[in-house]
Amino acid sequence: MTKDTNKEICKFLTLLRALQKIDVEFPLQYAICFAEISLDEGLSLTQLAERTNMAISTVSRIIGALSDARQKGQPFGLIEVQISRQERRRKELYLSPKGRQLINTLAGLMV
Repeated sequence: MTKDTNKEICKFLTLLRALQKIDVEFPLQYAICFAEISLDEGLSLTQLAERTNMAISTVSRIIGALSDARQKGQPFGLIEVQISRQERRRKELYLSPKGRQLINTLAGLMV
């Protein structure tokens, strides 16, 4: 491998270790959903399911864990779920202050 490749893999490992600090077994699907929300805050559960190619039931469970509504275990508190003002049945997803801090940390590790 080249020196540049090694450097990029080291950055990737640093990101994974940062996610591991949240929870030793932080699932990849959670990280993907978290990243998608950070790229487009306000997106709906349905939009997130479409972007991630995951079932809406899976995304709903992940959102519960990433927010403060986890069924089993400790919730992560990284996102906030808000009811849309325009469409009462639509749930919009935003980073919480804790989530914003994490995404800024992760972005800083990629430099």
